[in-house]
Amino acid sequence: MACGLVVLVRQGTRMKIIFVRHGEPDYCELEERSYTGFGIDLAPLSEEGRQQAQELSTNPLLSSAEIIISSAVTRALETASYVVCSTRLPLRVEPLLHEWQVYESGTDNFEKARTMFLGNKGELLPNSPIQYETATEMKSRFIECMAKYRDYQTVIVITHNMLMRQFVPNEKIDFCQVIECELEI
Repeated sequence: MACGLVVLVRQGTRMKIIFVRHGEPDYCELEERSYTGFGIDLAPLSEEGRQQAQELSTNPLLSSAEIIISSAVTRALETASYVVCSTRLPLRVEPLLHEWQVYESGTDNFEKARTMFLGNKGELLPNSPIQYETATEMKSRFIECMAKYRDYQTVIVITHNMLMRQFVPNEKIDFCQVIECELEI
């Protein structure tokens, strides 16, 4: 599903970003083995997620890009593999495109942090019982990461919901949803 073009003003080179959220992951095996924190990022796509990624790879918008830049997280890389096979575009893996960070482990803490993050409009209050990455910090790491791709006019970025939300107005971003925007890096 593609949305309208969103223009965000930043200093530097104008770049068209085709954001793609990764496909649906399957955390079952990792949860059974009590993986936490970045360990949970090893989760592959579910069968539904693979189907989503296959369908995504046929999106005609993707053929307008020059390169694919993916989060290093397994679910994003597996999604990127389908797009690479379909488009034959070069792939770069970027660790700074990871999921939003919550500094206390556990699903409950993640959900509490998400509620606080949204309620505080992306800010971390000084007395917050759970520490997490702010909206400003996420935007900053994204811009830092993308600066090395300034020579490209159109890029596909396969990443995560919370990071994408810092640059697009969508409150809900579906698995394998495609959202175009333009920003200056």
